[in-house]
Amino acid sequence: MAGISFSGIASGIDSQSIVSSLVSVAKIPINKLTTQKTTLNAQSKKLTDIKTKLTTLQTAAKALDSKSEAQGNKVTTSDEKVLKATAAGGASMGSFKVNVTSLAQPERTYSNSFPSKSTVGQAGEGTLSLKVGEGEEVKIEIDTQDSLETIATKINASGAQVTAGIFHDGTNYRLQVTGRAAGEKNAVEFTEGGTVSLGLTDPLNEKQKASDALLTIDGLEVRSPTNSVTGAIPGVTLNLVDKGSSVVNLDRDGDGLKTKLDTFVTAYNDVMKTLNTEFASVSGTAKSADSLSGDSTLRSLQTTLRGLAQRASSNGDSKYSTLASIGLTSGRDGTLSIDTTKYNAAVAADYEGVSSLLAGRTDGTGAMSTIASGLERFTSADGSLRTRIDGITNRNKRIDSQITSMQGRIDKYEEMLNKQYSTLEQTMAGLQSQGTALGSIIG
Repeated sequence: MAGISFSGIASGIDSQSIVSSLVSVAKIPINKLTTQKTTLNAQSKKLTDIKTKLTTLQTAAKALDSKSEAQGNKVTTSDEKVLKATAAGGASMGSFKVNVTSLAQPERTYSNSFPSKSTVGQAGEGTLSLKVGEGEEVKIEIDTQDSLETIATKINASGAQVTAGIFHDGTNYRLQVTGRAAGEKNAVEFTEGGTVSLGLTDPLNEKQKASDALLTIDGLEVRSPTNSVTGAIPGVTLNLVDKGSSVVNLDRDGDGLKTKLDTFVTAYNDVMKTLNTEFASVSGTAKSADSLSGDSTLRSLQTTLRGLAQRASSNGDSKYSTLASIGLTSGRDGTLSIDTTKYNAAVAADYEGVSSLLAGRTDGTGAMSTIASGLERFTSADGSLRTRIDGITNRNKRIDSQITSMQGRIDKYEEMLNKQYSTLEQTMAGLQSQGTALGSIIG
């Protein structure tokens, strides 16, 4: 028959197609398991995505769970060529005139001059000792095979809190030794023993003394061993750049706090919208196979989120005891929005009350820490979302084991069918041969 291929030459039976059809029927359970695994993988991906978004929300909440984070300060300086300033939450408010008279410096000392940096034996033989401040004395052995270059290498490898290099003035070379840290307490003391004659002990070769930074703040003297001055103005770090005067102004940073709240709201809504999408039902439309609309963990998460966002906090005498009271309101779909006008009014009226609502009157007791800790049972390493994801992973492993076992049986089944049809072909061929022989005899 045209268009039909027979695998059985003797029998005329398309045994290959029959075997293929029988094997396909046998594989139906495997196909169902494969489809089930695809569905489970899709669900696992959804749960992992929700867990990631929830962790982002938790991070945004933790960014506002302490006083220093919620009581943001805005700091400006009149001349950043003199100093730059940063402020932590709770810093002193006001204006401060800073006059920098000198910067903190490390000690810098040079050796005597030598005609070559690589000639050995120029510096003599013996021990060079270095002592930085109150630190331990470090001894460096110098021999007649050392040049200025190798001496610099030995100093750098000694562990002493200094750096060494070679200076060239166009004609001669000098060893330069510089302290790693600034401040008077980090002065470097040199001792040259034996015949060592580098000249590092010569006071004339000390080109820069180790010195503290000196400044005044509103006329009051301040000394600092580094150019990063902390504590002089509570909560403020002054990074000194050069000599001169600059005015430091500190004010509450309501805009900075608003930015952090915006980040929190965006992260919160990202989670809530994802849950709403998963739970949404369209009339007359069948749910997708990977739908999590009936997942009890996600339902619990949605309920928890709504409750945490609406929960009241004890906030002393302040009238701001809920997120809604400072402008963060929840819509019918559970998402949050910020009423900027209401927020600005709250900050202007009681900045301390707003920050205390978010961070608590003591760190870790405000609305944000409550939200962050409330989500822990979902986001932790042994939390419910991790448990659900791990459960799917383990279920998929069992399916893989089932598929492997089934496939092994099907392979044997297919092999048996092929043998049976091969035997049939051989038998039919033999019978045909006998029939032909008998026909010839009878004829």
